[in-house]
Amino acid sequence: MRFRISLVFLVITFVSFGQKFRFNSSVGTSLISWHEQQMTLDFAAEISFQNPEKNHKTFIALKTMGNLTGSTIDRSNYTFIEPPMNNFNQPIQPNEVLQAGYRGGEAEAGLIWNTNKRKTNIHLTPLLSFYSRSLARKISSLRSEYIEEEKYSLHGMSGGIGLVIPGKTTFQIQAQIFEPVYEEVTLYGRYVGVPYQSLVSEKLPNFKAKIQLTKGHFGWVINLESLNLGGAENPNSKSIKASQAIIPSTLFTYFF
Repeated sequence: MRFRISLVFLVITFVSFGQKFRFNSSVGTSLISWHEQQMTLDFAAEISFQNPEKNHKTFIALKTMGNLTGSTIDRSNYTFIEPPMNNFNQPIQPNEVLQAGYRGGEAEAGLIWNTNKRKTNIHLTPLLSFYSRSLARKISSLRSEYIEEEKYSLHGMSGGIGLVIPGKTTFQIQAQIFEPVYEEVTLYGRYVGVPYQSLVSEKLPNFKAKIQLTKGHFGWVINLESLNLGGAENPNSKSIKASQAIIPSTLFTYFF
């Protein structure tokens, strides 16, 4: 398995010398402000294809994120279904401390125009892509007892525009709007009626902004994302109210 992974990286690096493919990987952190506030550790990667004679490039980008520490849940804002009583499933006490853990990921594949490397003046770069986003919140007690998890999955189209200022250090600003075509909520847990999956009642646009500095093989990115998560009516389980997640993040990037 390790040999296959090493071979893939060698192929990518070799092809990049042909000035058509370029690969980069990133590591960073996010602060998710959702039902609670929580820091995550993020990993990202992107591969792009740019024909030197063309003025556009295609790209595929992936990102994953997971919580570094748990966050205490405000029990006054949280309602769950009581489990059936038996010797192996004791009820959660009203004053018992519960914690939330966040994780998520995103995938994007698209086309960016006006990207010829010979451009030395300030220019705009329109973008159009297919976009997929997931965000999950797992709830457990301090006894490490798993209670439930709600997971949002959003899939749709994204459009945006960027401003590029070339130089020894290239400066870029980009703004995107993401319109979900298909959006669902899945509720997992140890209670009767779950897991249960349903579509959200209202699909709302989501927004993302990015500032990036690139010099040589290194880059630094600041992102700000606004996810508007619609509510879902689950007749076989509990209903989930609409919510919003604000996610600022930063990534340090190396370009191979």
